[in-house]
Amino acid sequence: MDSITATANRSETARKILEAACEEFAENGLHGARVDQIARRAGINKAMIYYHFHSKDELYQKVIEDHLTQIGNFLELNIPGDHNIDSFLYNMAGFFNLMFRQRRSFAPIFLRELASGGERVRDAFTRIMSAKGLNKTLLAIIDEGKEKGLFREIDSTQAMVSFIGMNLYYLLASPVINSVLEIKDEKNFREKRQKEVVDLFLYGLKAR
Repeated sequence: MDSITATANRSETARKILEAACEEFAENGLHGARVDQIARRAGINKAMIYYHFHSKDELYQKVIEDHLTQIGNFLELNIPGDHNIDSFLYNMAGFFNLMFRQRRSFAPIFLRELASGGERVRDAFTRIMSAKGLNKTLLAIIDEGKEKGLFREIDSTQAMVSFIGMNLYYLLASPVINSVLEIKDEKNFREKRQKEVVDLFLYGLKAR
């Protein structure tokens, strides 16, 4: 086996472990999850998990970082050079929707982390965002819009927090919201929400 093939195989095994671990941690939390169950889900020998990740705690951290890195990669690739906020926000809303639809098992992990103080998520996401300067770039898009008179005077940080919250709240709490507001067709509601969130946000942000 050549080195390229061996590297590819190691990468594929690590991916299988991460996906299986995400499901196990979502169902049972960090302390309730069992490494042998993760191995069974991944269809590998238990020893391979320790070869790739050394401990259950390290594997849990990698699951969190894997998901947050996806957000960082999206932002890095999609923040427009011309700071066209309309299309960027629309794409960002679509990305959040797609990510949480394809990776439903991450939502319980994310909620448990926030409930326990959110240190792992905070530290990992801060590192990912700051390393690429993405946190400052997000705020600069709104600041530039204010300077050009496109947006009214508003706290840029408050505005970005509000937009992220408008996207994540439903994606994380959809079972409750669907029941309370009697949303029968979640798939259709999610598809419409991408546009609705951006329209609602920009209406409050743009100069009037």
